[in-house]
Amino acid sequence: MNLLFTAGFVFVTAIVVLLVLYSRLQKKVEQLKQFHTYTERDVTFSDQIIISKRELETVFDAISELICIIDKNYRIVRVNKNYAVSVGIPIRSILNKHCYQVFKNRSRICDKCPAKETFKTANVATQKTVSYRCNDEVRYYELQTFPVFDETGGIIRVIERIRDVTEEKRFFEQLVRSEKLASIGIMTSGVAHEMNNPLSGISGIAVNLLQMPEKYGFNEKAVSRITMIADLASRATRIMNDLLHLSRKHDQANIKVNINTLLVKTVNAIHLEGITETEYQYDLENSLQPIDCDPSKIQQVIVNLVTNALQAIQEEKSRCESIGKEYKGLLQISSCRQKEKTVLITVSDNGIGVPEKNSSRIFDPFFSTRPTGQGTGLGLSISHKIIEEHGGKIFFERIDGLTRFSIKLPIERKYNV
Repeated sequence: MNLLFTAGFVFVTAIVVLLVLYSRLQKKVEQLKQFHTYTERDVTFSDQIIISKRELETVFDAISELICIIDKNYRIVRVNKNYAVSVGIPIRSILNKHCYQVFKNRSRICDKCPAKETFKTANVATQKTVSYRCNDEVRYYELQTFPVFDETGGIIRVIERIRDVTEEKRFFEQLVRSEKLASIGIMTSGVAHEMNNPLSGISGIAVNLLQMPEKYGFNEKAVSRITMIADLASRATRIMNDLLHLSRKHDQANIKVNINTLLVKTVNAIHLEGITETEYQYDLENSLQPIDCDPSKIQQVIVNLVTNALQAIQEEKSRCESIGKEYKGLLQISSCRQKEKTVLITVSDNGIGVPEKNSSRIFDPFFSTRPTGQGTGLGLSISHKIIEEHGGKIFFERIDGLTRFSIKLPIERKYNV
């Protein structure tokens, strides 16, 4: 923490020095312009000042983090280019507007505003994991504010240093899930192997009894119960196979696939009771190039996500009907290419949603919000593992009342088998 504080202090000190130098240079240029005649030396000195001014501007704009300088009224005095690019507004249109209006699209100062604390205490303040909607995607930022003093020691401005931590947050969450999967994989691999043998025996005996019920004198009630035994053994076997999938690597195909075609075919093949009134919306980028993947595995992920979405829609429909509220299910499927040579696939729904308290656990093995017997809690865990094996990422967001699962897949797959 001391190193981080020191680094931040040095960073802001450099910014303040740049601003002071920049201000002095501006004043000097204005003074020189007031003269009607210049000597050759004046012209050279003026040119040097202008060059130095441009150099300082270039350094300020080259800073990768978002820099915003505000006054005591929380109005923006200056920003760098990366700040303007991030909010999607030209610099000239940003100046003199309130910081909370530009960055958070709010009409009043933000709750727990670090700049407010810095103005009040003259200390460095930090606010972590601030969410912000950017280009139809939720991104996360870390804010640090540093005081700028005048000659008498009073605070006249505050420098906001805003760092995009979205990828760090997702990477950390993915790392935690991977550790959980590794631990559970070690534990369950042996259990799954041991359980498969007796389950195969139970299933085989049940099938044998069902093939010759007359020989054993079974009536309809006995046949029904044996059928139930066979079904339950089959379900248990599927669960064991899912556990084994989590605990080991598999030989995978790697071929060029038109992801849009795969999406449409997979979604159209999913049929659940009561989804006929659900509206399907597709927003697929036609110019997407084929991607390297195992189509059967990616198809499994899509089936899991779409099935979960449709079940959430059914739950919300039942809830609305119970209170006499009108409701129409909506399922959105989209695809687009991103700058880092990846394809982004999203599955969004307006179903029952995921409670805030459960949002960090949805990829955990065996975690399920479904009633007992309606889900194993392994679907999203397996999906996470499949996407990870493809060198991609899968994450969850809530945007404008929609539950959205996003998948990032590299166009050219690199993996170790």
